[in-house]
Amino acid sequence: MRLVDAHCHLESGLYDGCRDRVVEEAERAGLAAIITSSITPSQWEFTLELARRYRIVYASLGIHPWYIEDGDLERVTGLTGAAKSGAVAIGEIGLDRKVDSPPFETQRAVFEAQLSLAREINLPVIIHCRGAFNELVESLKRLGTPESGGIVHSFSGNAEIARSLAKYNLSFSLGGILTYRNSRKRSEMLKSIYPDRFLLETDSPDIPPVEAKDTLHTPANILYNLKAASEILGESEEKIAQTTTHNAIRIFKLHL
Repeated sequence: MRLVDAHCHLESGLYDGCRDRVVEEAERAGLAAIITSSITPSQWEFTLELARRYRIVYASLGIHPWYIEDGDLERVTGLTGAAKSGAVAIGEIGLDRKVDSPPFETQRAVFEAQLSLAREINLPVIIHCRGAFNELVESLKRLGTPESGGIVHSFSGNAEIARSLAKYNLSFSLGGILTYRNSRKRSEMLKSIYPDRFLLETDSPDIPPVEAKDTLHTPANILYNLKAASEILGESEEKIAQTTTHNAIRIFKLHL
């Protein structure tokens, strides 16, 4: 099987001193590609360096809504050369009503600036969205999405919300939440986006699967997420691996 981890954060300090091992274990687990996403401008160069260092790692550059600082709206222009630098996406970007700071209007301004830039340079987007799906749709209506679309990672909406976002050429990646198998809403949503708009992710080191919640969460744990998806969909792990990898190759133009 060839797998793609559509979203994680190899930049995390939790991997300091063990990144080589983490990537080697990911390859042994069947990962042909890992897309690692920066969350602040200060990480952009490190993210690109990780993609240069490891054969299976690809870079995504963005400003996460939780970590916006003064001046970041102006710093968005620094992403203009992202594609030429080797990035395959703009992200992690997004909107979050579940946090009090930074103010939502600041989040929206920085998100929309990044979305517009992604459209200009035609890189797909990796979107974080919590409690703000209506506002996300409003932004998409006004600005659109890149021709190559993008993903809403760790998607928490229902099937109806998925359908409304799919109109804007967005797909959806899910990870550790799949291993909490007691959600009827999530099962219905997953069945509505499979096969064409479903990707696998780990979001490591965040959101570990239940089977690995007490250890350092790494991209190799995608196998637990694959197993859970197989159980929910009633489809073989091999078929889901093939399908989600195909979707990742299409969206991010990976050369695997």
